[in-house]
Amino acid sequence: MKWIICLFMFISAPWTSLSAAQIRKPNVVLIVADDLGYGSLGCYGNREVKTPHIDQLAASGMRFTDFHGNGPLCSPTRAALMTGRYQQRCAQVPDAELSPVYREQRKQNPVQRWAWGISPQEKTMPAMFRSAGYRTSLVGKWHLGYDEKFHPMAYGFDEFRGFMGGNVDYHSHIAGYGKKELDWWNQRRIENESGYATDLLSRYAVDFIDHNKDLPFFLYLAHGAPHDPLQGRDRSKKKSPAETYKEMIDTLDDSVGEVMATLRKHKIDQHTLVIFCSDNGPAAPQGFAANANLRGRKGSLFEGGHRVPFIASWSGVIAASKTDATTLMTMDFLPTFVHLAGANIAEQHHIDGINLMPILKGEAIAPTRDLHWQSGDDWAVRRGAWKLIGRGPKLLSLVNLEADPSEKINQMARERVLVQHLKTAHQTWVKSISN
Repeated sequence: MKWIICLFMFISAPWTSLSAAQIRKPNVVLIVADDLGYGSLGCYGNREVKTPHIDQLAASGMRFTDFHGNGPLCSPTRAALMTGRYQQRCAQVPDAELSPVYREQRKQNPVQRWAWGISPQEKTMPAMFRSAGYRTSLVGKWHLGYDEKFHPMAYGFDEFRGFMGGNVDYHSHIAGYGKKELDWWNQRRIENESGYATDLLSRYAVDFIDHNKDLPFFLYLAHGAPHDPLQGRDRSKKKSPAETYKEMIDTLDDSVGEVMATLRKHKIDQHTLVIFCSDNGPAAPQGFAANANLRGRKGSLFEGGHRVPFIASWSGVIAASKTDATTLMTMDFLPTFVHLAGANIAEQHHIDGINLMPILKGEAIAPTRDLHWQSGDDWAVRRGAWKLIGRGPKLLSLVNLEADPSEKINQMARERVLVQHLKTAHQTWVKSISN
């Protein structure tokens, strides 16, 4: 009888181990570029910049052509990313950090710049991941509060390697805005390290994967590149701004390659959802920060300010080499990730984003919804192909983005009824986010 029991244990042990592996929750790697133009990648039509690793990521998954940052600037979009909500609901995060009103306030009280941050009461993406048993890490840019009281490890990140502010010098790691002080963090300590910022962040990301390969993990790799200052790896080499910008995208592409190689090395690439996107459009002039045929750039509510690349890859789950034109936003990531992690969102907690997994898996299309942008006095509302832009009470333009993605033809005069419907929809939305 004993040998029968032993034989049963021997046979069942591998099956038990395999079952545990199969039910392990998937990892999520979210890679966000900073100020990357819609047309700055090879897989988005750029013939001058070589991005083989990002292009391969697109070839292995889905490339979206109508994905948008929640705002045309860094902090507002990142607030929406972290909460799954329109950033206007997130107390203490300004709509437009670079708006004329905010600039004037900074002149009168420079300390005020350091007083804002994402509300401590917000329920954030990393906190939801951690509640579901994930190890969480932010590698790179935070920009949701400069003061240490808004430290990312207070919002659900187990680890933090990177910088708190909007940008840093890529070599000295001195903050680019506000206080000209060292802004390079190792967990809760400011601790400098020699090296080019993009390369260091890549190494931190690889180290995190190496150390957590056997656990479900969430890695948010928020690169500074290609945000200014325009700096390449070698400070001694003099290059034109265009050449430097291309090199910064090269280093970003190298980072994606290193992350993917590490996932493959540990044989967890088929167990990991990898997303690559940008926060908003490019700050640099159109001449070298390619933005395809889109009008506007960072800070603008024309498409060039907020339409950005978005690639999702997950071997065996997301079909390869697909292009999708569904209109999506940054705030859609949180409900998607919460679904994957098996975390819970309290019924009373309002989420504006949608779960993207049915779209990524080709099982459903996105629900019909109006989408809104607000940046200072500028605002926009999108319904299907139609987009209405205004500034305060003034209506500026109505365009059909399917027929006119460059936003050259203003159709306000011939679509007066639609203009009024969209204007009313925006006014209703403004009231809703104020409640």
